Amino acid sequence: MPILRTALFLALFALVPLTAPLTAKAQSFDQLATGGVGGWLNVTRPLTVDDMKGRLVLLDFWTYGCINCMQIAPDLEKLEEMFGDRLLIIGVHSAKFKGEQGSDRILDAAKRFGLKHPVANDSDYAIWKTYKVNAWPTQVLLGPGGTEINRYVGEGHLEKIKADVAANVKQVTNTTSVAALVNSENAKGTLSFPARMAVGPEGTLFVADSGHNRILQIDQNGKIKATIGSGTRGLKDGTYNNAQFNLPRGMVMFDEKLYVADTNNHAIRKIDLKKQIVETIAGHGQKGDVASPWDLETLDDNRSIAVAMAGRHQLWSLNTRSDKLSVLAGSSAEALIDGRANTAALAQPSGLSSLPDGTLYFVDAESSALRMLNKGDIKTLIGTGLFDFGKEDGVYPAAKLQHPQGLAASADAIYIADTYNDAIRVYDRKTGTLSTLDLPADSLREPGDVLLVANKLWIADTNHHTIKVYDLDSKILTEIGINP
Repeated sequence: MPILRTALFLALFALVPLTAPLTAKAQSFDQLATGGVGGWLNVTRPLTVDDMKGRLVLLDFWTYGCINCMQIAPDLEKLEEMFGDRLLIIGVHSAKFKGEQGSDRILDAAKRFGLKHPVANDSDYAIWKTYKVNAWPTQVLLGPGGTEINRYVGEGHLEKIKADVAANVKQVTNTTSVAALVNSENAKGTLSFPARMAVGPEGTLFVADSGHNRILQIDQNGKIKATIGSGTRGLKDGTYNNAQFNLPRGMVMFDEKLYVADTNNHAIRKIDLKKQIVETIAGHGQKGDVASPWDLETLDDNRSIAVAMAGRHQLWSLNTRSDKLSVLAGSSAEALIDGRANTAALAQPSGLSSLPDGTLYFVDAESSALRMLNKGDIKTLIGTGLFDFGKEDGVYPAAKLQHPQGLAASADAIYIADTYNDAIRVYDRKTGTLSTLDLPADSLREPGDVLLVANKLWIADTNHHTIKVYDLDSKILTEIGINP
């Protein structure tokens, strides 16, 4: 059984070894103004000391694969709306995974999350060490001269930050425009960060066009048959044209209806394909009991749907007759611990796939693990710890993944979207061997999902904003043009 590194993790957020006091001394803005080893991102020009001096500065230390970091993004947006140019928020990206270190990847994440502030690429942890940070996420509030006012570790500190900013806002002397520094240009194209796919009726497929906050129904030639959602970010029920989503991801067909994990709305939506109506059946737009649902999959009892509740580090079950949710597996601790479903620990479950024998396979992104739930027990097939990741073929424990987010199980193999390795991996169910699909170099960029349909792998090539298909017989990878 994999062993949890208890010194490095708490239930709600990741920790690095505690080697320094939690409170930093007053710092000048000089090192911060370097933008880190990777420089400034999401801005029209590099920030300077003069941009920071004279105003309150909130440093948000994050790493973009961390669900807890994602879940405070709405808090940062509310602070920006409330305090405007009196408060400068700076995202300091100190990467956990090697695959998160590239500036282009961090910028993609900033665009995907809709961040409206400058981001520094701190991949060598220089800024992290300067401010003596120990956890993701951490926010550090600085006064107009760089002196630390307070810091906030983990989630749930919006009201305290608001109070601290309000108490110190009279010190602000610099109110030049902050918004003008941010690069608002977004990716152009039919798709924007496609995250997940699902099999639809009559040979069609559904694509979660997450960056556009909508769902597309396409045929297998890429022709759009229906567009679900107005494209405006929000939580609104109604017709296809009026409904609103917020970064939708996992979907599954059940009883002629499409169920959707509306991730950033912390909600489960149900779409009646005949009436063309979208309905919210769980969640209310804010993190609550439902927290960042990431994927959905049918269970074998003919009435329930499994939910990868990433924000709770659990698997939940949705009863389709009553629309009631209940915990299926996971203690809610963020860890890699096997055993009975109610005591096992998960780490940001992100993708689900089931087989007719009742086995539910899933990937835990933060522990870079492939795991299974069968007859009430959780077992890890690939993965050994929260900080153990890489790209190694072979068998457990040597084989490694890096922050996988999607998978598709078949009778013989499990195909894995190995997101941060830009790869599709193949787990042989008989031998337990993990291998890598031989694809052209640089053909994928952070694939978010893989779907098996008639011996073809459909791949959500998320950061290339495309859908690709790999024919398992011909070994050819092609891009599907999405067209009206």
